[in-house]
Amino acid sequence: MPPTISNFSWQPTRIVNDKVYDATIAFDIESTSPITSLKATLEGYAPTIPPRAYPAESLIALQLGSLPKSTSVTTYSANVANLKGGKQYKLSAQAENSAGRRTAEFETPYVREFENISGKDNLLVGAIYNPWFENPCVPGHFCHWSELQADFQKGTTPLGTPLLGLYNSNDPMVIAKHIDWATAYGIDFFLFDFWGQDSAPWRFTPLLQHPLIRDIKFAFSYATQKLAQSIKLVDFNDPSTYSALESDFVYMAQNYFSHPSYLRINGRPLVQIYLTFAIKGSISEPLKKLRQRIRDLGFEIFLIGDQISYGDRINPETLKAFDAISDANDYIPPTWKWQLSASEIREEYSRWESAAHAVGVELVPFAYPGYDDSHLVDRTESYGHVPKSREFFASNLKSAIEFADTNRIVGIVEFNGWGENTYEEPSVEDGFKYLETLRDTLAGH
Repeated sequence: MPPTISNFSWQPTRIVNDKVYDATIAFDIESTSPITSLKATLEGYAPTIPPRAYPAESLIALQLGSLPKSTSVTTYSANVANLKGGKQYKLSAQAENSAGRRTAEFETPYVREFENISGKDNLLVGAIYNPWFENPCVPGHFCHWSELQADFQKGTTPLGTPLLGLYNSNDPMVIAKHIDWATAYGIDFFLFDFWGQDSAPWRFTPLLQHPLIRDIKFAFSYATQKLAQSIKLVDFNDPSTYSALESDFVYMAQNYFSHPSYLRINGRPLVQIYLTFAIKGSISEPLKKLRQRIRDLGFEIFLIGDQISYGDRINPETLKAFDAISDANDYIPPTWKWQLSASEIREEYSRWESAAHAVGVELVPFAYPGYDDSHLVDRTESYGHVPKSREFFASNLKSAIEFADTNRIVGIVEFNGWGENTYEEPSVEDGFKYLETLRDTLAGH
């Protein structure tokens, strides 16, 4: 009878900041007659993403030692060192005796390419993250690639070519790469767009069940524009609108706030409410009611209102509805940050900071690398165009870091904003330049 190969195991032996460098691989061979030939190899394995997205690595021939386990079963093991990572590995083992030959394969978990440096500074850096990319697009799902005017056969977009290609957000390898890259360059949490309960399972379940979610925190940015045909029509005092708002927050609380990777500020789950500055009427009473409803479920939420817009008159009563205010909006995009000098941007932040502090609220400033919505097929009105550059991004980041407040939260628009040219995700054209700008600007903080 030919040999039987079983009981594969993978045991990391040297891990630095969540990156596996060395490991021990073992497996059992059962044979009733002597083994005449035995070999095993380890090779990189990432079939769903382009080879350009992970480091090349030669096939590793394993040097097998053996430990007798019984008269017929032997455990073979080998050590591997200095793994480059950025992918899974496939172990192929082949054993032969006088009765024949058997082969078997085993896939390792994803091995990080980079060390995880999130949490290594005194800033809490979050990046807005879009989980709605699909290739091919699924009927009934909002698919971000279809928004862009691009020749999909070429695997690119009008604004650049993702290093991962036109990917599927639910692909476990894509999720692993995004978490690996983000945390390697200083991003501590992803701020997921939340567009309602119907889309939540297919958007978030693959992300939150992925093994690498342990390496990063996440929170939600609630898309208020989902509540009406236009953000300018959203009114939290309207009974049906408030009912939808409360229902969505209850859903978030019941399904996600207890997740071990959900971001908490002093024990309080963080939620940003997007585009609050454009909402009609008073929001104070509806948000007070909302807080109590979620409190009844056992959670005291930390609310960030997307309230900062250039030159707007500041309403202290509105600010008091939140725990913090931000400028993550791109409904009125960061053209003001392009038009103003660094000192004028600081003056604008200072104006909002003073008003926020006067009512016990903190500032959460956001940085942009640029902005361009001209390639979105459904955008009938452009909200602006800011040339993307590393210099602009670094300048924005420096201003944001300067005004990082009590909890030292700094936001970034966006990790993978391919639709509006706000991405820092690695591309074929720019490589890791924008993530490098982030890392270098954060250095020393």
